[in-house]
Amino acid sequence: MPRRKPSKSRVTVYRIIPSGPIGSHVQAKYTDRAEFTTTAVNIGGIAGWLVYGHISSSQARWASELADLAAVDTSGLGNQTAAGLLLLPISAAIYAVSYGMGHLLLTYEAVDPGFGLRYAARKLNPDELRSVTRHTLDKRAQIDRRSLPSGGDVRAFDLADLGNVPSKVIGRALGLGDDGKLVTVRCADALNLPLGRTPASLIQDLGQIEQTLQSPVTDPDLELLSRLLPLGDRDPRRHRLNEQLSAALRDRAGSDRLGTAWPWSQAEEFSVVDFVVMHGPGGTSRQAEWLTIDDIGALVEEYPARDPLDLLKQVKVTLHAGDGEGDLVSPAIPLLKWIAYETRDHDKLYFFHDGRWFAMDGDYGTHIRRETERILSQPSNLTMIQWQDGWDEERYNKETAKADNRILLLDRRKIHTDFHRYGIEACDLLGPDDELIHVKRLRGSDDASHLFSQALVSVSALILDGQARIKFAERVTRHSNGTRSAPELPRHVALAIAGRGTLTADSLFTFSQVTLVRLVQHLESQGVTVRVVTIPGPP
Repeated sequence: MPRRKPSKSRVTVYRIIPSGPIGSHVQAKYTDRAEFTTTAVNIGGIAGWLVYGHISSSQARWASELADLAAVDTSGLGNQTAAGLLLLPISAAIYAVSYGMGHLLLTYEAVDPGFGLRYAARKLNPDELRSVTRHTLDKRAQIDRRSLPSGGDVRAFDLADLGNVPSKVIGRALGLGDDGKLVTVRCADALNLPLGRTPASLIQDLGQIEQTLQSPVTDPDLELLSRLLPLGDRDPRRHRLNEQLSAALRDRAGSDRLGTAWPWSQAEEFSVVDFVVMHGPGGTSRQAEWLTIDDIGALVEEYPARDPLDLLKQVKVTLHAGDGEGDLVSPAIPLLKWIAYETRDHDKLYFFHDGRWFAMDGDYGTHIRRETERILSQPSNLTMIQWQDGWDEERYNKETAKADNRILLLDRRKIHTDFHRYGIEACDLLGPDDELIHVKRLRGSDDASHLFSQALVSVSALILDGQARIKFAERVTRHSNGTRSAPELPRHVALAIAGRGTLTADSLFTFSQVTLVRLVQHLESQGVTVRVVTIPGPP
């Protein structure tokens, strides 16, 4: 008995945001070739556009290498790759169904970024995720892939952690149509899944995909798949956003959402830095206690003919500890990675941090804001003294310890270990209930970034580094004249903040809100409570 022909076949489909005639979304360098055929088609009553042919080369790239290695004639070893691309308007979008290497024919500028992940958030079985590729925000552009052949939920892939941003997900979902079978779906900027083989069934399936995208996300776990999307190098939005950032760097007074921020990749170096050096064009360099947006703006003004973003990619920053020339404690980091900026474009929020653009889902932005407000509203037993005019952080910490003998001064007393050879500050003050108190007067986004980094490095060191715990205990005993002992493990952290009145979510950049929420999530998972305490200003 002949085998029954399947009703669906697996293909890859892209969603295109129309920006011109349907044929304009195919690269001309392919349609102009004699090897390709371009034709208008009618599929199930829908007028579409079809391009198909082959990409050929007279000799494979590796052929000459093999010829030299083995002394053989490889002149006839060429390549021929078949490609087909079917474009069909569905509702307000265009769907590009790729056959073979058909995706190479697309003009990527028109591709709807994150389309597959938005579909995944609405369609995948939340307990049947098989593989996740994710970006981890606290590493240097780290990307990893996790696979569970038997399937798992978002927590099995650590997607509930705000620092993990998915870029590709493979899972199981009910197939399109009425057969009710579970199928494997691969989701990223594109979708790979079985689609109908007949004109009517293909149009029906594409219509169902479009209808799914217009529906709300009903599973809160799957909502995490599309909350925060990194913009790829070829994302069409990047050009427009880069222009906005360049304009903001040239006119700093016109933007209140531009600042500097500590790169995630350098968090561990936070507490050891005494000064920074900017290495500019032509071998020039300048030293500063810290980078401010005014320092960067002044550099941009020195080179008015240069594109600011290209300039800041070339200028490098090194971190130093100690006096004089100091010890180098970091690699040379592009200055662009120290820029923090956020903007709204077409009613969507984007933020630039650590040299990358991110797009934030509206519901996710609401969630982050709500979590930030919850954290800021948590009550604390600590009462901080007023910060008087003319005081710096060192003076404030000393006056606080004088005013309350239950608080121990530890500011500027670094702990050195084999792992942290340049030293870390466990805290500025040790509170009456063994709170690790970190003090900061906020002047901009960079100060918030410093504060959160200091708390994370401190707690991580005291939990993971046995030498750090021993030396911290010795220091507490010595500086309290034997009246205090350090906690065996940190259990309470207080972020004491001055300079902004009562802190609200509006006081923080969006990326700072994300970092704060993630910090609290991480520390609470280690059994450490976190409280934000407002330091009152002078009357």
